This record gives sequence, structure tokens and C-alpha cells, in this order.
Amino acid sequence: MAKARSVILGVGCLVMVVGVVLIALMVRGLASPKLPTEVVLAINLEGPIAEVTAEDPFAEIFGEQVLSLRQLRTALERAADDDRVRGVRLRIGSFGGGFAVVQELRDLLGEVRAAGKWTAAYLETAGEFAPGNMSYYLASACDEITLHPGGDVNLIGFSVRSLFVRGTLDKLGIKPEFPGRGAYKSARFMYTERDFTPEAREMTEWLVGSLYDQLVSGVAEGRGMTPAEVRDLVDRGPFLGDETTEAGLVDHREDWTTFTERLDETDGSAEVLGYRQYLERGPSGGRGARIAVVTGVGGIMRGESRREFNPLFGMSDIMGSDTIAGAFRAIRKAGNIDAVIFRVDSPGGSALASEIIREEMARTAETIPVVVSMADVAGSGGYWVTCGAQRIVAEPGTITGSIGVLTGHLNMDAFYRDKLGMTFGRADFGANADIYGSLEDWTDEQRAIVDRVLDRIYHRFVTLVAESRGMTWDEVDAIGRGRVFTGEQALANGLVDVLGGFDAALAEARTLADIGADVKVELVDFPKAKPWWQQLVHHRSDEQAAVEAALRDWEAFVTTGTVELPGEVWMPPVVVR
Repeated sequence: MAKARSVILGVGCLVMVVGVVLIALMVRGLASPKLPTEVVLAINLEGPIAEVTAEDPFAEIFGEQVLSLRQLRTALERAADDDRVRGVRLRIGSFGGGFAVVQELRDLLGEVRAAGKWTAAYLETAGEFAPGNMSYYLASACDEITLHPGGDVNLIGFSVRSLFVRGTLDKLGIKPEFPGRGAYKSARFMYTERDFTPEAREMTEWLVGSLYDQLVSGVAEGRGMTPAEVRDLVDRGPFLGDETTEAGLVDHREDWTTFTERLDETDGSAEVLGYRQYLERGPSGGRGARIAVVTGVGGIMRGESRREFNPLFGMSDIMGSDTIAGAFRAIRKAGNIDAVIFRVDSPGGSALASEIIREEMARTAETIPVVVSMADVAGSGGYWVTCGAQRIVAEPGTITGSIGVLTGHLNMDAFYRDKLGMTFGRADFGANADIYGSLEDWTDEQRAIVDRVLDRIYHRFVTLVAESRGMTWDEVDAIGRGRVFTGEQALANGLVDVLGGFDAALAEARTLADIGADVKVELVDFPKAKPWWQQLVHHRSDEQAAVEAALRDWEAFVTTGTVELPGEVWMPPVVVR
């Protein structure tokens, strides 16, 4: 009886929730008239930015909608061509996205300005006792910048700190052994060193130096200064109070209400619409040439795409080889796709998973043009999966390359025994039965086996790059060996074809598929983001699944002493503040 009541109650709750959603959809539909004759597009950049999001009425009701880069891009592109749009009002808070995402948004704002519309940025602060480089870099793409009277401009240049855990491992009695191919394949040094190796320091400095130059040139162009003047300002930063206007970094210091009232006086007859409202009330894209978009985000592993917990980096997205390879198979099966854009944002991971994805992508590229669009990061395995595409497009600030391989293990025997008092009974049948364990050093024979594995993977990686880029094996090896580049540097080294964002990739796809510039294009996602009702039925969140995966890893850790590492073709995150 109690069970029956529970079932009835559950069904009743489900009906109520669905009813609320249907009402919300009806209200939204009734409240979405046609666009007025004059519009100000308002964008509030706050919180995480996802490449693409599914329609989610729940998030809309409760104000938890994640920013969609796809929708932001579409809204700004449409605003540039829409005579009804007078200008764009941008409120910049604490938003997700790295250097390349900011550059893509800057480029889109530049298109709006080039079309003769005004753009205005509002900052409460550019860093609150923290670096504000990224938020100010974005704001500098606008015609004017307004700062709250209590805010500061922390345009102070870039600082990079890389974690090394060798000292911790030594204290815990854990012995790391991490061979690799390439002195610049620096992920392994996190375990084996206490500071940068000479090669790792050299690479870090050329990476951050390139990003810094791009920051300086972007701010200089946006604010009508010379690069030398901007470098001088950076060295004098941070700027407080009136110093911000005296330095020419901001145009107005006023609160949000005063800012919006001032803009309203300029365009008082224009209706202010958020970017989602603007897209909903405007004309739909309509049918046209069909271009598939495959979005691969996160570390590359076998299985389905998901979210997982990593002890070092917390919750993170996983680009699953089953999901992405399946998407390319589905595209070929669809038969009505004119071109494909493969959007990649990944630091790499498993070599096998990367190859499974690459095989299906390359197989698709044999019959349908495939263009890779690199987002913030496409390094190591994230570069591997691009080999075989007809074009590779990257932003100048994209982090890419890292053509190299590593592996390793931790001998944790002394840690378990001396620190935790745990011991393991051992019984091995086979000379190398323990080669993947974490309780013994490798033998010389096992090291030779590991070297063979590394040589095989590295040779395959370099060969794939050489074949896809029209280079010799030695030419790729000379710029490989784990070297990481910005998109700007990758272009100079022949690893990418074009600098730009998704729009540039779309233009390349049009050209390769012989789709005229005046022909409408319909973007079709593979795999399609799950709609809200499917998310409701499959109510277990990614975070819950990640906790279960973490518990399984912990079980393996306790029962076998084994620690799993991110993968052979992986690069550590490059975090620039």
C-alpha cells in the first residue's frame, strides 16, 4: 500500500512539473511578439559559457540558464546585419571561457561596430583584488567602457604558476617514474620535478609571451593607443578610482542605473532585449544547406561523453570516443550533410580514444568536407583528433600542438606501508603481471617494454601529423617533442591553416562544400543536446555519475593500490590569469 502511494505521489509530482513547464512555454510563446523597429541588444556575461546548450525551461524559470556561446555568436552576427539593432549593451561579470573564447567575442563585437552600430561595455570592476586582464580585454573591443565608481582596473599582465607535486610525493614516500617522448612534454614533470625544466620554462615563456602580445595589441587597437603605451600602463597597474579615466582605460565611472539611463537617453525609443529574447522574437534561420557541428569538449577517454571527477583538477568534461565517433558515423549515415565543423576544446588524454575519434573523423572527411574549429585548447590528443580534416582553424590565443607522449606510474608501496600501515599480499603469475601496478618499481625489462609503447605511439602521432599537414616526419618531429604553441605560433609552424573563430571555420566549410555566401546554412548538432524532458526522465545528474566513478576509482585505489593517470597524449592545463 505504501509503495502504491509512493508511485502515485511520484506520478503526481511529475505531472505537476510537466504542467508548470507547459504553462511556462505557453507564457513565453505568448510573450514573444515580433521584433520592434528599434532594438538594443543586451548581453549579461556572468557564469559559465557552454559551447552549446539544450532548451531548458526549468533553468529559464529558476534563472539558472547557462550562457550558450552558439547563441551569443548567432545573436551578435544577426545584430550586425539587422537594421533594427541600434547597438549592443554588454555587462561583463565573472564569466567562463579562456583567451580564445574572449577573442571570438571580441571579433563578433568588432563586426557589430563595423556595421555602424554602437557597443558599450559595463564593468563593476576589472578584477576585485584579483587580475582583471580577461574582462578588460573583452571590454576594450567596445566603443566605450564604463566602470562602477568603486571598481578598479587590474590590467596587470599575465602570471603563470605550474603545480609540481614531487616534494609532496617525497614526503609521502611515493616514487614517481614518468618517461616520455619530447623534452617539452611537460605534463610528466609535475610528478618528477620541483620546478620548470629549462625546456618547460622556455615553452611557458614563449606561450605566455605570445598571449601577452595579443592582449597588448588588442587593447591598443580598441583604445586608440600604441602597444608601447599599453605596455607602460600594464607595468603601472593596477589603476584605482580616478586613475582609470586619467589613464584612458575607461570613459565613464557610474553605477549600473546611471549607465543604462544614459544609454536610454541616446536610444530612448529602442526596446532593450536580452540575446535569447532577440533570437526568439526574430526570424528563424530556416532551411538551407546543412552543416553538421560535432562538439568535443574535455579530456579524451574511451566510452560515452560525460563529466568526471579528477583528484587534481576537480569536475571536468570528458570527450568520449564512443559518443564522438558515433556522431561522425551518424553524419555519414544521414546522407544529407554538406559539410562538417568539428569544434574541439580538449587537452587530450587517451591515445587509443583519440585514434578512435580521428579514424571516424578522417573517414567522414573522405566524402564530406570536415573543418576543425579549435576553441581555447586543442593540444596533444586534442590535436591528434584533428589529423585528416581538410582545414584547421584556430584563434590566435588557442593553445595547441603538444605533439608528444608520456606515461608513468607511482610506486606507492612505502606510502601504504609506512604512512597508512597498509600492506598487500602479492601473487603474480607472469613476468610482467605487475607492470601496470603501483606497488613496485619497473624492472629494466619492463622499462624496455614501456619505451617500445612510447616509441610506437609517438611515431604514429608524428606520422599522422606529417600526412595530414603535408610535411615530412622529420619536419614534424622538429616542431613536436611536446612543444605547445598558441594558434598564432601554430600557424607559423604549419599546424593550422587559418586564424579565427567558428565564423572563420564556417566560411571554410562553405568554400569546401561550394556553398555560396548568399545561401542559407542550417547548423545541425551531432550528437544533439538532450532536451529538457529527456533530462527529466534521466534525472541522475552528471555530478552524481561522477561521484560514483570517483568511488570506483577509490575502491581500486584501496584494493589494488593502483592510481589511474589522465592518458598518454595529455597536456596539463595552461591557466593564465
